[in-house]
Amino acid sequence: MSNMSEKLYVAVTAMGLLVGSAVATKAEDLTIASYGGATEDAYRKEWYEPFTKATGINILTDAFTGDVGKVRAMSTTGTYNWQLADSESVIAEIGCQQDFLERFDLGRLKLTKNDFVPGSLHDCGIPDVIYSVNFAYDTNQVAEPGPKSWADFWNMEKWPGKRAMRKSPNGNLEFALLADGVPMDKVYEVLSTPQGVDRAFASLSKLKPNIVWWETGAQSVQLLADKEVAMTIGWNGRLYSAAHSEGQKQIKTVWNQFRWETSMWIMPKGAPNADAAYEFLKFSSQPEVNAAITKHLTYSPAIAAAEKYVRPELKSELPTSAENIKNGFPMDVQFWADHQDDLTQRFNYWVAQQ
Repeated sequence: MSNMSEKLYVAVTAMGLLVGSAVATKAEDLTIASYGGATEDAYRKEWYEPFTKATGINILTDAFTGDVGKVRAMSTTGTYNWQLADSESVIAEIGCQQDFLERFDLGRLKLTKNDFVPGSLHDCGIPDVIYSVNFAYDTNQVAEPGPKSWADFWNMEKWPGKRAMRKSPNGNLEFALLADGVPMDKVYEVLSTPQGVDRAFASLSKLKPNIVWWETGAQSVQLLADKEVAMTIGWNGRLYSAAHSEGQKQIKTVWNQFRWETSMWIMPKGAPNADAAYEFLKFSSQPEVNAAITKHLTYSPAIAAAEKYVRPELKSELPTSAENIKNGFPMDVQFWADHQDDLTQRFNYWVAQQ
């Protein structure tokens, strides 16, 4: 997931290499896996280290690449590399369906469903942050007033220039339907039909000659910085960091028709030292602690009461802020859990066609 674009981070850090051979060296240790990068750095500063200081429970880190098979194997073989992982919500849904993830007991966290941002909680996932997929453009290449919708993103005549998109059907199919005139609240209703899928691919095909594909969040903003594209799709935190921390002030994020998603903690079924995992979840779900992550990342806290601890100047950059949330829509986790494989197969075939 960018700060969250690190959702595709696959290189194991030096620390990860050390940890890999030392997972759970003590019974009381807690090992947490993530996609790494700036997100893990922020978690370490605001959650891991303060938790260890408060409880004495040492946190070790490991790499997580979103490999569902490896998570499933942990629960079936009883060999665990970690107790918790920072994961995409689709993996939580698949793990619940296939029964290889723990179903969390909110009572042990002293929390209720109402403590979380509406729509973020999952039986097999405790939300940590909420991020979004937006598009952004280069103000040096695109004249103002710039594009405001996916129909504008698709409009090559008014705004010429290549478009950068993630090499995945997840998200792109929804945006293709929005560009074709489908309202936000009807996107998944349309996409759930064969005709709707055909319509989405037909819309994508109109833009295909002008698409440059990316596979990591870093690539999404680098393509824009290098002027290889005039617009890009990306994770909101990654786009914000490029514009505000990396000197790319020409990058402007559009907060309209964006899709928001939940990043959440998952636990393999039967994982040892679950008590320590629950202690960490209880700690990081405290409103002020949960909000502390916004010191480093422009992702929304998942705990509803945490918003009051967010710096006012950042709220306009958060997916769940009052001014933004009404202009976005949530990812349908169930839809992608059910259709990720078949739509990815069709998408890859479509990409390969000239």
